[in-house]
Amino acid sequence: MTGLKNRLVLECGTAIPNERKTFMSLRVLLLACSVLSTPIGVVYAQEQATKQNDGSDGLNIAEIVVSARRKDEKALDVPASITAYSSDYLKTQNIQNFTDYATRIPNLTFQYGQGADLLWSGSRQTTIRGVAGSGTTSYYINDTPVPSSVSPLTLDLDRIEVLKGPQGTLFGASSMGGNVRFITRKPSLTENSGEVQVQGGGTEGGGLDYDGNVVANVVLAPGRLGLDVAIADTRDSGFITRRFPDASGNLVSRDGQGRNDTYAASVTLRAKLTDEVEATISAMGQSSDLHGFPAAYVPYPDYKPLSYTVDRAQDVQEYSRDRWGIGSFVLNYTGDDFSVASSTSYFARRINEREDDTEGSNLYLTQATGIDFGNTPIYQDTHHTETRLTHESRVSFDDGTLLPHLSGIAGVFYQHQNRRDTVPVTPIPALADAGFNPSYLAANGTFIHSNDAALFGELYYEIIPKLTVTAGLRQYWTNQKTDANEDQGFVFLPAGSSYVPAIGNSESGLIPKAVVSYKLDEQGNIYASVSKGFRAGGAQQSLPADLCSADLAHLGLNGDALRQYRSDTLWSYEAGIKSRLAEGRLSASAAVFQIDWSDIQQSVYLPTCTLSVTTNAGKARIRGGEMEVSGRPFAGVPFTIELGLGYTDGVLLDPGVLPQPANSPLSQVPQWSGTISGFYQVDLSQDYQLFIAADYSYTGSVDVPTGRGGFVVRQAFNMVNGNIGVSFGQSQVLFYVKNLLDERLNFGDQPAAGFERQMLLADGTYERYPRGVVSRPRQFGVQFQQSF
Repeated sequence: MTGLKNRLVLECGTAIPNERKTFMSLRVLLLACSVLSTPIGVVYAQEQATKQNDGSDGLNIAEIVVSARRKDEKALDVPASITAYSSDYLKTQNIQNFTDYATRIPNLTFQYGQGADLLWSGSRQTTIRGVAGSGTTSYYINDTPVPSSVSPLTLDLDRIEVLKGPQGTLFGASSMGGNVRFITRKPSLTENSGEVQVQGGGTEGGGLDYDGNVVANVVLAPGRLGLDVAIADTRDSGFITRRFPDASGNLVSRDGQGRNDTYAASVTLRAKLTDEVEATISAMGQSSDLHGFPAAYVPYPDYKPLSYTVDRAQDVQEYSRDRWGIGSFVLNYTGDDFSVASSTSYFARRINEREDDTEGSNLYLTQATGIDFGNTPIYQDTHHTETRLTHESRVSFDDGTLLPHLSGIAGVFYQHQNRRDTVPVTPIPALADAGFNPSYLAANGTFIHSNDAALFGELYYEIIPKLTVTAGLRQYWTNQKTDANEDQGFVFLPAGSSYVPAIGNSESGLIPKAVVSYKLDEQGNIYASVSKGFRAGGAQQSLPADLCSADLAHLGLNGDALRQYRSDTLWSYEAGIKSRLAEGRLSASAAVFQIDWSDIQQSVYLPTCTLSVTTNAGKARIRGGEMEVSGRPFAGVPFTIELGLGYTDGVLLDPGVLPQPANSPLSQVPQWSGTISGFYQVDLSQDYQLFIAADYSYTGSVDVPTGRGGFVVRQAFNMVNGNIGVSFGQSQVLFYVKNLLDERLNFGDQPAAGFERQMLLADGTYERYPRGVVSRPRQFGVQFQQSF
């Protein structure tokens, strides 16, 4: 059934309820900071405080460099909203994985079950500034675009950049909400270095957690050749208990479900061929094995984890094996007044999963045949493979190269992508015994291949001193084809099969951008921008007519016309300010924005056939703002603080085919999000330093559609983490805790790859019994680091 359920998701909902009172104190604190720092806060660049060169007690913020405009420049100089986490911040806050950093970014949230597939390892989607749905936030590892569910371990990252607002001019499709970029560490050509880290601990209700990693930089030829190598082996123990009856009816428990074993490695070779030419060859890969899914039932109406003990009808061990890797070659030329960069990369991914669909599929078979099959075991295997060949070349020129006061960037982009999803035949002996042929539910294979090309550029012209105008444009061409295939199985009776013809989709268009910015000496800038974002259209599987025709007729949709859907677009209007405060010790920023979104790719859940279909309809308006402050508030005190607050108000002006009134709030969009973190370090003696780090993050509750015209509330996220330790020489020992409050959160329910499990209600009808990805309980442990 996975092949039938491939879809892009955006489901819009009703009013978001009032936020929990526990957040009020944080909101007041952050708003107070905003008053003290003028119209603050867009760029949350975690910038480490350092002592001045003259040895005085004054403290300045070390500049963090970002590449949001495809060139390295100070974050303070970029007229855009950016959140950047440096490698120092990742280390001091003990940030190691996706949940660690994604819960700390204002106006960013994530959810499972809203992706373009039904894979537990591939369905996570990220929402920035309320632009929710599959393919609205792009992910990059250096210059390589990757699926949004790919997130490398942080061990060899130089920084994480989150660019907010449409980035279509320089980054293309799927950047309509923003993008997330993982920038890896460059090998040093002058200094050997390395670090070994070992970690051990546990998870509440789980078992042993451990992590071991090594990062090393080796200078092979001083000033000419350097090598960077990183390897890691991590286990997060399982915390879900799976319970099922044995042949005698006695309950049997299997602990350790949701255990995740991750292996990662990267190697980068950097060669300075001449004074002007530099080449970099790199390879990175990661393997994640899930022993059972980190999931629990989240029944309506509370929509919270019922228990971390999950009762199932049969003993079916679920699993997911996710492998991905990237190889890249980058060539850079740096001239006197211009530079050229060329990047070619190859990305490959393979996911194999098994999901237990016993309860929902047995109910379907009983309703379809009138036979009670006694909850015979039914599972579904899914195989996903994906490859991406990407090339980009660009040239940047400095002020005065072509004309006085004019600088810019221009480039060409190409990507060829192949994606195959296969559901193999999984025999059901009970069906064969009852005389049915085919004696399996469904089997199919979907092969999609696409080509994307673009020409892009931005010009920066200083009209008068300090006042700069930016004009950007991207011309894109996309071509996508879904090959013909044949769906087979019991669900396609009486024929037992259904031929699906090939279908193609081609689009082209222009994506503009304009910015006006004024530089505030060396203290920041004020800017206003307007930009367009888009998400490419595509094709989807045909729906089984016998199962879905009634649902489609109720919505007034035509099944044949739904094989294709168009791109949707938005316009974003933004104004912001960045500045330094407190004699340069603090960096503050703020932005306000409005987004007008049209022809939205809406996904509608069809309750009778338990499938989703995507179509273009409806309009939305999103308004909001962000503020962020970071640095050292007190001169001479080794205390660093980071504050961030985000607000988003999304309104569905035209609901399209969604069962909700016009001018109701968007679903899956929290109104408030905020974070506060601190780091304090003090000398215990000449050789020993004590350090303490802690953080609190909040993401407001959201409305989630049930698929039958109603909505439920997904609870707010409240996360507290901390660590305390001692550093001595080149060594460090710390004790850490994650999810200190032991919050049991629902990160989004994942629709079944087969038929949904249903709950029988008192009135004799059935209601979907959702299963959601849940938060890991409290973790604690000890970590040792040795640098050399």
